[in-house]
Formats: sequence, C-alpha cells, structure tokens
Amino acid sequence: MVKAIGQSFLKLDMNLFMFLASMHEGTILKRFFKMLSKIGDGYFYFIFAVFQLIAGGIEGRWLVATAAIAFAIELPLYFILKKSVKRLRPFEKFPHKPFLITPPDKYSFPSGHTAAAFLMAKIFSWQFAWLSLPLFMLAGLIGYSRIYLRVHYPSDVFFGMLLGILSAGFALMIVF
Repeated sequence: MVKAIGQSFLKLDMNLFMFLASMHEGTILKRFFKMLSKIGDGYFYFIFAVFQLIAGGIEGRWLVATAAIAFAIELPLYFILKKSVKRLRPFEKFPHKPFLITPPDKYSFPSGHTAAAFLMAKIFSWQFAWLSLPLFMLAGLIGYSRIYLRVHYPSDVFFGMLLGILSAGFALMIVF
C-alpha cells in the first residue's frame, strides 16, 4: 500500500511538472525566469550580506550571522538528501522537454535554489516584517522558475521550501 501511494504521488508530481513546464513557453518569460533563477545561485545573497555588514549596523551583522547559521544547517541536509535520494532531473525522464538552463548537478531533489530563497525570505522577513509578502513571493517565484526551466519537479521545490524555512527557523531559535 505504501508503495502504491508513493507511485501515485510520483505520477501526480510528474503530471504536475508536465503541466507547469508547458505553460507560457515564451522568450520573455524564459528570460524572466532565468533571471529569477540566477538570484537563487547565491551571488545575490553574498552581495546582500556584504551590504548588511557594511551598512546594516548591529542588526545587519546579526542578520548575516543568523543567515550563516541557517546555511550551516541547510547545506549539509541538502547534500545528504541530494546524494541519498538521487532523483534524476525531469529532462532525463522527459527528453522531449529539454532543460532551459544548465543544471548545477545531476540530481533534482531537493531544490537548493528554492531552499536558499525561502531561507533568506524567512530570515529577512523576521527583521523586516513589512517586507514579508514580497520576500516570500520572490522566493515562490524562484521556486517556480526551477520548474519552468525544467530542472525540478514540483515536489523538489516543495521540499526545498520546507528545508529552507525550517533551517531558518532553527537558526532564528539559536540566535534569538
């Protein structure tokens, strides 16, 4: 029964991927989602951290320290999951839906871009509550970009979101 439920879940995940990856296939959207995906690469977070260290005062330093602790929690878990689950990326399963960006590695579960985006959204929304909605919307769009660009399944993004939010939550509990 558990196996049947798992297979049903995977089938639903693949069907949802096919639907989402087929939506709005246009040049402008492809550029937009590539740009959003680049934000999740990590360079943006590093630049923002440097800015916080320079101009953010003591609160900025605490924010950067909290983010560093959150990433120290998230990254090992991400690599353990990636290496143990070894889920092939969607374009491996659906060759007629080739990837629209070069993936960083072979496996898709969980989405590291999504984990990082939600981790940062959680930490920065704690400090800047008035920015919570746009921060989480941006994180959600980064997650969706990974599906649109055909390098992740919806469940990869969902579990990446959980990993990021939980890692940030634990870091906030440790620091504050």
